[in-house]
Amino acid sequence: MSGNYSITVSPSDKELLFSFVGYDTQTVVIGNKTRIDVTLQETSHLLDEVVAIGYSKVKRKDLTGAISSVSGTELAAVPVVSAAQALQGKAAGVNIVTASGAPDAGFNITIRGGTSITQSTTPIYIVDGFEMSDALTTIDINDIESIEVLKDASSTAIYGSRGSNGIILITTKSGKKRKDYSQLQYLFIV
Repeated sequence: MSGNYSITVSPSDKELLFSFVGYDTQTVVIGNKTRIDVTLQETSHLLDEVVAIGYSKVKRKDLTGAISSVSGTELAAVPVVSAAQALQGKAAGVNIVTASGAPDAGFNITIRGGTSITQSTTPIYIVDGFEMSDALTTIDINDIESIEVLKDASSTAIYGSRGSNGIILITTKSGKKRKDYSQLQYLFIV
């Protein structure tokens, strides 16, 4: 994890292959070298293979819980005002009903039906690791990178009994590290 390694190779080996989740794979020719330093570059095309589950990110194939994922590009492609409207019909088991026909009417969101008779059936909204009430109507659709909906009992293991109504994890877009700084232009205001 810290990047230090030592490896013994046979004389017939010609190349070393370096790979890590979230980084581009790099192949290095061994030759007569006794020391090989490698810097892996971050990749962005692996983001769809990783799912946020509340306390970590895991590969979808290793996931055992029921999760629906919707990308920000899918949400932004729908011509609606709020993310709640854009999410409608995109995630299985998520029921989004408008309270009335008014343009600014609120939404009732239930995940896999109501689980409580006397308490609220509203799911928990977690935005970038922090709880936020009614996040699907307050966050701009264009600011959302992805939405994961946790729908099963494993979500209660993460968030306690309040997670029994389901959890909507919203990841917003963040700045990306530029690789090429030669294209930057500076503007000086006097």
